[in-house]
Amino acid sequence: MAQYQTFPDAVGDSLTLDKLKALHLPELAGKAFLDVGCNEGFFCGFAHFQGAGRVLGIDQSAAFVERARKRFPGCEFREQDWSHLPDERFDVILLASALHYADDQPALIQALVERLTDDGVLVLELGIVSSRKAEWRRVKRGIDHRLFPSMPMLRQVLAGYAWKWMGPSVVQAGDPVPRHVVHVSRRRPVAYLLMQPPGYGKSSLASGLFPKAGVAVVSGDQALSLAAKGKAPAGAALKSLLDAHYSPYRIDAVVRRLFEQDMAGDLVALWLEGHEGEDVAIDAYVPAEHHGKIAQLLRARGYLPVHLDWQRSGPAPMPAARVAEQAEAFYLSLAAGEGAAPPPYRGPVAGHVDEIGMEDGRLSIRGWAIDEAGALPRVFSVRIGRRTLRIEAFERQLRPDVQRHLGLPHALVGYRLLVDEPGIASTAELDRHFQVVAGKSHVLVSGVPTHALGGGASR
Repeated sequence: MAQYQTFPDAVGDSLTLDKLKALHLPELAGKAFLDVGCNEGFFCGFAHFQGAGRVLGIDQSAAFVERARKRFPGCEFREQDWSHLPDERFDVILLASALHYADDQPALIQALVERLTDDGVLVLELGIVSSRKAEWRRVKRGIDHRLFPSMPMLRQVLAGYAWKWMGPSVVQAGDPVPRHVVHVSRRRPVAYLLMQPPGYGKSSLASGLFPKAGVAVVSGDQALSLAAKGKAPAGAALKSLLDAHYSPYRIDAVVRRLFEQDMAGDLVALWLEGHEGEDVAIDAYVPAEHHGKIAQLLRARGYLPVHLDWQRSGPAPMPAARVAEQAEAFYLSLAAGEGAAPPPYRGPVAGHVDEIGMEDGRLSIRGWAIDEAGALPRVFSVRIGRRTLRIEAFERQLRPDVQRHLGLPHALVGYRLLVDEPGIASTAELDRHFQVVAGKSHVLVSGVPTHALGGGASR
């Protein structure tokens, strides 16, 4: 039988080394490699040389298979054609200089892609005729006639796959049609990720871009809202967390809590409900440190994650804590200015707990307090059972009623404390040891005053 592939000790009709360079193969170490129409096994030998974990070549020629086995005993070779492809998955499949021999070329491509792993690639080396029409052109070769596609036809054939033209292959004597190299992979559904912080225009971008392309848009805020109301499927753990902490005004805090409790997978499942296997745009805030986790989870579900990143248009709003700090400082500066303001406070330390209730699964305590200077204390302590929680971050509120009653220079003496205490689901569970302390030592309440209870059940 004539020599086709070229080796150092045997010159054949094929410029095999140059063809190897033109194939643009990926790194093969640890991969499973299949060469369909392997001839004497040159490319299988290269895969073995690179450390591929599994190397298989098939060819219908018994003579070629015998030569291949002698040259590369570390590889497996089988005498069979592509009508009986191996029933296993491969990371890389090579079909070089052979597609035109198939009676149904699109069907052969499909059969080969079906044997790829999820991230595998089919490397095609094939002839492509020059034509602007989508056509199969019958081309006379030296010994027969074969059908070759034009590039428009190849685009049609590969429309259902992810593919890329890698460049021309080698030019060999007697070729009636130029050879090209194309890499083909399974087309995975795409998840377009819009995960920027609130105020970046995620929803505007998503609604302006994706519906026109027929891509469904999933609102992360809406998905959480529906799950919290029991109108969207959610696992028991996710539903429990939403029952305890969901608020439409604190969705970013709920999202952070989901990640803290290792529930990113539940969040992704919620987003994809009803859209599994489809292209989808996900409009949902995710803290930057968790973007990689979301992409990893989507890849595990067969998606190609595409992360969209952009700069905010216009100045960003100040963080809530900064706004509160500056607004309160401005308010107090007005009280300190000239005018008919009351004289500085000279009374005792005082305060009161007006209401104790539950808000979004957290203990809410409202009231007022003043220190020796007539100002709201900077820190509170809340004792629940044997635990004492120090609270420095809380909402300051205006209490003009207290200002008038005590003759204070300003009304910023109200407080609203939100206490995370997983063991407390209602105010009925508070006991006689419950205590609220303003500043270092001023006890506002000890025990649970009936007048202060503002709602027993979490809402």
